[in-house]
Amino acid sequence: MLYYLKRKNENIALIDFTPDGDIYEVREIINNKLSPLHMQNDFNWLKRWWKRRSVPISQGNIRFLLEKKGLLGSEEYLLKNLGLSLTDYYWICPVNSDLTWEDINLFDNEFVGNIMMGEMESDIQDGMPHFTPNSSLQGTLEKSWVIINGERGLLKGNRDNYSSESINEVIASRLHELQGFDNYTKYYLKKINGKNYDYGCFSKLFTSQHLELVLAYDIECSEKKSNDISTYEHFLNVSANHGLNKDKLQSYMDYLITTDFILSERDRHLSNIAVLRDADTLEFIKPAPIYDSGKCMFVNDSIPSTDKGLLSINTVSFMADELRMLKLVKDRSLVDVTKLPTRNFIEKIYSMDSQMDEKRIYAICDAYERKIDLFRMYQLGEDLNKIKFAVNTKTRDNTEMDSYVLDDEADDLEEETEITPRL
Repeated sequence: MLYYLKRKNENIALIDFTPDGDIYEVREIINNKLSPLHMQNDFNWLKRWWKRRSVPISQGNIRFLLEKKGLLGSEEYLLKNLGLSLTDYYWICPVNSDLTWEDINLFDNEFVGNIMMGEMESDIQDGMPHFTPNSSLQGTLEKSWVIINGERGLLKGNRDNYSSESINEVIASRLHELQGFDNYTKYYLKKINGKNYDYGCFSKLFTSQHLELVLAYDIECSEKKSNDISTYEHFLNVSANHGLNKDKLQSYMDYLITTDFILSERDRHLSNIAVLRDADTLEFIKPAPIYDSGKCMFVNDSIPSTDKGLLSINTVSFMADELRMLKLVKDRSLVDVTKLPTRNFIEKIYSMDSQMDEKRIYAICDAYERKIDLFRMYQLGEDLNKIKFAVNTKTRDNTEMDSYVLDDEADDLEEETEITPRL
C-alpha cells in the first residue's frame, strides 16, 4: 500500500504501509527539508515518528473503541485517517489519489466523533469520507478533539472519579491570568454527563493553518547534543538555531518552571513544552501557550504535610525534581506572589466536585499556601535545600495569606455547555 507523506500539498516521502498501519518500507525521501524534525543520520526516524504519532492504546477507551470498529491497533486507525492532526500539516495520501490538503485538512473541514463519549467517526457521511484528528491525539488521559458551537478545541477528562485534573487546569489558567501573563491556554470546566466524574475541561485550539506545534522532545532529538551541556541548554540552543530568541525562551521557561513549582506541577515532560513554527518559513516564532498543567496540586497523590515533603517532589521534565528544576531559572522575579489564586478561590472550585472530600481540599490548600511561602523565600535568595534538610521541619500554620483575597475571582469558571453521550 503506497502512500506519499505530505506537508500540506508537498511530497515528503514515498512509503509502503502494511494493511494494519505499520510502515513496511520507506521507498524514497523526496524532500528532507520539509520533513518533521529528526536526527539527520537516523535512518529509522520515519518509522519511529509514525508510531509515536498514533494515539496511545492506553488512552481512555481507545482499546475498546478500536476493537469495536474492528481495527487491529492504533497505527491502523491512524492510517485510515491519513495521519491527520490538528497540531501540524503532515498527512499521507494514497499514490494516484487526487486528494489535496484543501480537501481533507481538519483546520477547515468538519470532523465528527467524540471518543471521550464513545463515539468514533463514520467512514462515510453525506457521500464523502470523513476523518478525525483523534487518531493522532497524544497522552494517556481520556480526551477528544471536538467542535463545540463552531469552535475547534480539546475536551479532556480525568483518570478517576474526581474532577481534579480538569479543575487544576482552570486553577493554572487563573494563576496566569492574575499574573498578566498572556501566553497560556485558557481552560473552562465542562459538565460531563454519563461519566463517573462531574467535570471535564475544554480549551480552544491554538494552532492554525499558519502556526504549527513542535514539541520540545522533537527539538531536543533533532540535533546531536554535546557532552558538555545539559539537555535543557541543548533545547534552548537548538530552538535558537531555528530562529527563536534565546533570551525570550529562557524567560518563558523561567516563568513556567517557577509557576509549576508553586502549583506542584510534576509532569512537565518534553511533550508538555513546545514552540510554534511558521507554516511557510519553518522558523520558530514563539513558545507555545502553556498547556497541560492538570497533574498539579497533588492530584492522584498523597499531600505532604512538612517542608521536607513539599521540597521533595519528583518531576518528569528536564530535571528529576523541583529543586533541580529551580536551578535552571535565571530570573526569580517573574512571578508576583501577591497575584496568585487565593485559598478561597481554590476551596470554592474544588467544592464543585461532588466526589471531593472537604478534608482533602483543606489539606491541598494548606500545602499550596506553604509552597507560596517557600517560593517567596526562594525569591529572596534563600537556599531551599537547607530548608528541606532542616532538623525541625514544621507543618503549615495557615497564616499570612488573608490579604490576597480578590473580588469576583470565582466568576467564569464554567461555560454553560454540557457534554452528553449520544444514545
